[in-house]
Amino acid sequence: MALDEEANGTELSDVDTWEEMLNLVIDVNESDCPGDVSKQKEVAQFILDGMLHKDFDGAEICLWIETNTEEGSASVTASSTLWILEIDPNLSSEERKEKQNQLREIFQELSEDSDLHYGVASLDLISHDIDEGTFDNLATLILLAVLVVVLLLAISFRSVKGVVFPLVGLSSALIWTYGLLNLAGARFTALEVAVAPLVLGLGIDYSIHLQRRYNSFKKKDIDDSAEAWLASCGKLSTPLGLAVITTVAAFLANIISPLPPLETFGIALAVGVLSAFINATVVVGALHVVLDSSQDKAPAEPIRMPRLSKKLVDLQRTQQVLVLIVALIISGVSIIGAMGLETEFDLTDFLDEDMEIMQVRDELDSSYESAGWKVVYILMEPADSATEIDSDFILLNEMRGLHNDLANNHDVVGGGGADSSPSYEGPYKVLFDAVDNDLLFGERYGLVISSGDLRRGIASEFDLGAAFANLSSNTSVADPYTGDSWAERVQNTVHLDGEMIKHIRIEVRVDATTSSDTSRVVEWFEQELGEESDTGKMRSELSGKANVYVAGDLVALQNVLDGLNSSQLSSTAISFVVSFFVLLLLTRRPVPAFVVLTPVVLATLWVVGSMVVLSLKWNVLTVMVTALSLGIGIDYVIHMWRRFEAEREKRDDVWEALEETISTTGVALVLSAGTTALGFLVLLFSPMPVVQQFGLVTALTVTYSLVLSIIVLPVLLLMAENNSPR
Repeated sequence: MALDEEANGTELSDVDTWEEMLNLVIDVNESDCPGDVSKQKEVAQFILDGMLHKDFDGAEICLWIETNTEEGSASVTASSTLWILEIDPNLSSEERKEKQNQLREIFQELSEDSDLHYGVASLDLISHDIDEGTFDNLATLILLAVLVVVLLLAISFRSVKGVVFPLVGLSSALIWTYGLLNLAGARFTALEVAVAPLVLGLGIDYSIHLQRRYNSFKKKDIDDSAEAWLASCGKLSTPLGLAVITTVAAFLANIISPLPPLETFGIALAVGVLSAFINATVVVGALHVVLDSSQDKAPAEPIRMPRLSKKLVDLQRTQQVLVLIVALIISGVSIIGAMGLETEFDLTDFLDEDMEIMQVRDELDSSYESAGWKVVYILMEPADSATEIDSDFILLNEMRGLHNDLANNHDVVGGGGADSSPSYEGPYKVLFDAVDNDLLFGERYGLVISSGDLRRGIASEFDLGAAFANLSSNTSVADPYTGDSWAERVQNTVHLDGEMIKHIRIEVRVDATTSSDTSRVVEWFEQELGEESDTGKMRSELSGKANVYVAGDLVALQNVLDGLNSSQLSSTAISFVVSFFVLLLLTRRPVPAFVVLTPVVLATLWVVGSMVVLSLKWNVLTVMVTALSLGIGIDYVIHMWRRFEAEREKRDDVWEALEETISTTGVALVLSAGTTALGFLVLLFSPMPVVQQFGLVTALTVTYSLVLSIIVLPVLLLMAENNSPR
């Protein structure tokens, strides 16, 4: 553009050096280094921060200009430059992704045939790559999880049927889960990758308990396989059924989530749990009934771990107070740590760090000040009873006040300094530049610049709508940086109907890299605009004249963060309430229900504390962990509690009853929890960081639930029994 305007259209390819370029486009004798007036400062700072690598140093070229070429150098260098390409916002999301991917492919071809390397990145491209790569490694993850399942089933049952039958059931459960979701028209996202390990983990838990009981009944002279399996299901119907109910309730709590992907994820998990339960009870049972025979050799003796059981009982007999104190101390520390746990959401968490787009993004972050820039929009429309935004004097005052507030905000690009020039585009700035460029224009429409502010001049001439209407027909260049005309600038900021102002759009560039930055920026804008009841705030002053909104990707991101927090609270609360009432129905008394539920609550706290230690944050998957810990933990405590009650009825010696409980149900829980935890640890092999974190945290959830169920729960049960009236 500069060559077109100042050098009679000289082709860029005909210019050999920077010195030649500068001599063509500027008069060195009459020029200073950019930045001596506010508009130049804004443009220059935008270029330095947004388009040139941090290693650019303009001191030499400034010296060359200021000394009339006698000192310094016209040569400038930067390791890279940033091009900003604007995509038609009217395109659909899928069209934007596809066109940007096509642009990326074009630039990749250019890189192959050029000395320059082109890297392309955008939120739409990140979303595109997530969609393309979501299920690329799902088969690998499932295969690894299956290998873990096979290994632990072989250790548990030491028979081919004991391994193959549950595998058939688990395979059916996976097919049912994803098939039903597909039939229901669910849109799969990266979250659904975590469904398979959960189905495998919980499904194997059900199968291990049922098969161990089935084998024990077969050894007790129940030769008929159908009767033995029915007896196994009957014995475990209460703990397994209630565990399934509470787990499904925990996941279905996400139906009320304001985030559709979380809602779908919760439904997918609930369908997976039900599928795993039905297949473990019906399909695995049918295989045993049909294929087992009385001629089969007796099942292998179940693993009992007698020495471990005895040591645990000795600990619970002699160190009850110590066990509780340690558990409570860890829980207390976890609560303190959880207070500082932040919620974070970043699309790149779903991508492999080695992917090209991630490398481009990392380079942007390290090379450009503008890497964290985002856009916030302030939108205005006529109030419900109005047909236009008409109160020009109030509107100008409010836009001037907003301009000054933006100038004082360090989160606004170009704002916060002593001589700041905030980077934004809006009606106030368009009019300010127009009056600054042509004083007669200002006089014609009653606008003047006084003390650096745009104000009303002669009241009888004052008319913002007429001023915008005039500019909307002016096609001369208004912005030397973008090349936009006055008409284009008005079109981008004001919607007119003749000379009536119908809508206003203010586009503000802000610097927000982290989720905490996002929350702070969005909160500042909301506080700045205020409510209609806040005297002196924009929404209050324009009440009855205009409705004012804050919008943009940053606001959408904040809504996601708020949605994650509300989803976590609601799912956890619903899970807790359902779990408590399930236990209350079983115990008929609130105190025993609280006793059984206590280890589950402690496990939830321990998980949160571990997240703090591991420097993890709440994200779109880890917010499910608290509800998941309740769902998994309630399964374990119900198994332990019901078995202890049964053994207590058979034996007078409480310690013998406890040792038998741990050596049977406790060992079964160790095997099933080990399988479940290792199944989730398989997610560490996922290329997506958010899925890796979910796998790790969920494995910890399973581990803590197991530890608290077989160590802390018996202590609580014993103390409750000792304190209960006889």
